Amino acid sequence: MENFKIKLSNFFELTRAYSLLMSVAPWFLALMWAQIYLPSPKDMLLTLIGIICVHLGTNLFDDYIDVTKELNSGKTLDTIDFGAINNKARLILNGTFPLNKVIRIIAILYAVAVLIGIYYTITVGPAIPVIIAISGILCILYPYATKYYLGELIVGLLFGPLLMSGTYLALSGYLSTRILIVSISVGLLTAALLHTHAIMDWEYDERKGKNTLPRLFKNKPAAIRALEVLVWLSYINVIFFVMTGWLHPNVLYVLITLPLAVELFKSIKDYINIKDVKFIPRWWMGPMEDWSTINKNHMAFFMYRFYLARNLCFLFCIIAGIACYLK
Repeated sequence: MENFKIKLSNFFELTRAYSLLMSVAPWFLALMWAQIYLPSPKDMLLTLIGIICVHLGTNLFDDYIDVTKELNSGKTLDTIDFGAINNKARLILNGTFPLNKVIRIIAILYAVAVLIGIYYTITVGPAIPVIIAISGILCILYPYATKYYLGELIVGLLFGPLLMSGTYLALSGYLSTRILIVSISVGLLTAALLHTHAIMDWEYDERKGKNTLPRLFKNKPAAIRALEVLVWLSYINVIFFVMTGWLHPNVLYVLITLPLAVELFKSIKDYINIKDVKFIPRWWMGPMEDWSTINKNHMAFFMYRFYLARNLCFLFCIIAGIACYLK
């Protein structure tokens, strides 16, 4: 049993499973809004498994590409440095997971997702493979997208409109304008998470020539203002479509998350201007798992802001899902 726990823990770290809330939360929102069609438990489980496999597979594929790029430049595993995110690909760099094994894991994860996609192509219709094909192409392109400042946009599309529309379609058999509208806000908040991540890893990205969205704005203060725009647009989108009658007024409960957005803005500014900051997670900020380990490894400066951005999107989805389910 202990050996199994270690293997499972290693797998979670290898695939960066701590980021799964970013895909599970939009799935939950789509699931709640599809309840009027009474989706079966089987469909709930299959759609969740498919989304998890795509998410973890893409995380691992991204790390694999970054590691192989470094190796092709002449470095060895023990000399590769990924900047502020010094736990990135740790189990690949220390030899726990050889690259050939990493490829096999990626293949298995994607194969499971493809099989589930084939099932829904047969049972739901041709719109499913279209969504899958677009998502697959974007997943393949993502590791190379930072050359053109498109990484955040691609992830926003994947975790917002594509994930939520595909989930809703698989669960209900229909496409939904309401889901598409709210998925825009989810996509913006997802892009905001990556934007936050890239602001904190600015120096490494600059050194490696990675053209993330923050670097498009040439300096960190301008990149922070762009982060604020992304987040405010996600709220404005909801407010506008509630006022025009496209969304139910209950969706406005997502405004409960505004204090979390404000804390994110304040904290990311502190990251630029103040270095000696004490990080104190509060209950209203959402889950910040393994916090004692994070503190011990001196990663609080990074993970606190990451968790704020992740939990903002996570809680936005959960509240929107529950609010409209209970209307």
